Amino acid sequence: MVLIITPNPALDRTMVFRGLRLGAVQRTDEVLVAAGGKGLNVARAALALGQPALACAPIGGHTGEQLAALAAGEGIAGRWHRHAAGETRTCVLLVDPDADDATALNEAGPVLSPADWAGFAAVALAAAEGAALCVVSGSLPRGVSPEALGELLAALGSAERRTLVDTSGPGLAAALAARPYGVKVNGAELGAALGRPVEGVEGAAAALAELRARGVELAAVSLGPLGALAVDEGGCWWAAPPPLRIVSSVGSGDALLAGLCAGLLRGLPLPEALALGVACGSANALTVGGGRFDAAEQERIRAGVALRRVA
Repeated sequence: MVLIITPNPALDRTMVFRGLRLGAVQRTDEVLVAAGGKGLNVARAALALGQPALACAPIGGHTGEQLAALAAGEGIAGRWHRHAAGETRTCVLLVDPDADDATALNEAGPVLSPADWAGFAAVALAAAEGAALCVVSGSLPRGVSPEALGELLAALGSAERRTLVDTSGPGLAAALAARPYGVKVNGAELGAALGRPVEGVEGAAAALAELRARGVELAAVSLGPLGALAVDEGGCWWAAPPPLRIVSSVGSGDALLAGLCAGLLRGLPLPEALALGVACGSANALTVGGGRFDAAEQERIRAGVALRRVA
């Protein structure tokens, strides 16, 4: 089982408009409401792959209860910590099938107190006892310091839980200082963490090598249409998808992470696990909704993924 710790969950409301225009009254008949936040997207994609997963998140108010009910309705197992800090945030995703990509309008969410976070961290650590792999995915709630994330990662490490982290900004800096088993980020997040732009495949490979030098065993970076790279003790690999017409990239990085984790838990070599992740992320970009993809589409894309070792 993979435990997916989601510090800042959301109720995602995805609305589809053709010819979307700001400043105008528009109506849509296509609306998708789902449990969201990066970690819930990872859990949804893992479920599509048949990978047992448990989502763990702090939730509050009526919105939080709706999120939990929607997750259960999809078959996503959840371990929830209920706080009194206010309503779980709602994020609105606007999709125009004729545009290049979706537009995300994300609420910041409630401010969690130290007691709220301590309660959630305790629930997450208890849930980790039965996990073969732990994932920490998404931003930190307001009121939670990066150091608090570092302490949670250190506790998971002390419990000998392999943990993969996907976050950004100060949270990523704190995660790197805690030296988790693995890190998965996008090119912009990695560049911000290292203080320099990460450009192209070779630049990404050099950046991942730096993460390895900092003590991270497995590091991966997604590069949008260029695919993704991953490195471990066996070397660095680049997986590139075939050309695709994107509908919405929302959740593609999360689907990639789910595929990578599923591949690792199946015992696949890193390049094959990476290729599975890239296929999942690419298939997600062809659909509306984070962490969703058609299984047949994913398999078709996987057959067209190009793999290359990078020096």
